[in-house]
Amino acid sequence: MLGQPNSPLTALDGLTLAPRQDSPIWQQIYNHILGRIESGELSPGEQLPGENHMAARLGVTRVTLRCALQQLQKEGHLTARKGVGIFVRSPPAVFSIRDGRSFRENIDTHSRSIATITRLLARDQADQTSAHMLGVAAGSAIIRLRRVRLLGEQPIYVNDKYFPAHRFPDFEDAYGERQSVSDVFRAHGIDTFRRAETRISGGFASPEEAEILQLTPGTPVFRVNARNTDRAKATIEWTRGCWPLTSVEFVFGAS
Repeated sequence: MLGQPNSPLTALDGLTLAPRQDSPIWQQIYNHILGRIESGELSPGEQLPGENHMAARLGVTRVTLRCALQQLQKEGHLTARKGVGIFVRSPPAVFSIRDGRSFRENIDTHSRSIATITRLLARDQADQTSAHMLGVAAGSAIIRLRRVRLLGEQPIYVNDKYFPAHRFPDFEDAYGERQSVSDVFRAHGIDTFRRAETRISGGFASPEEAEILQLTPGTPVFRVNARNTDRAKATIEWTRGCWPLTSVEFVFGAS
């Protein structure tokens, strides 16, 4: 595997730089690594060696090497995990926008494991924005839940969810060890719910989002703004979430 002591420079095997060629040095590095990715010689999820190793191996500056790596990241061939390293991008998860389904039921991870980390579960007061989205008065009691989803060991989604507190007096107990919002709904008599609205926009990771998702600040991301309603069309959940751009493919109208 790339980055292991017995094969630390696999990404560069077979690369001989030719400074007098028409293409710049960084372009030659880019072409070589891209070719190995497209041929399958570098597998999805594999880690590249560190920049220092690769620059030393090629006899180039880190600035030159970084030009190639950053271009591959921009095009979605590589993904950087802050403090961890650079990896060949895995196939994106497929998230279907469907009514009445849990997150796990809506996501296709290509057989990779999905895990949940709850970072915050607290009762608070609604500000103007959350009050408007939930259809309650400003200052009303709400519940805020922040979670991070991991695909394998890689964080791929962070979201903040807001709920009207009066609808879920036993939220914390129902949420429990399973960390399931669907369990909370069922425990409070909501056996089905509808995705009333989903808005998806593009942006760039803020420093806070980048830290949580192990990205470089400014990495392209999808932002999701969604509301779920009960049978009576009352809003029971408002979600704001952030996905790295290359980590997910959205599918609408799935059965």
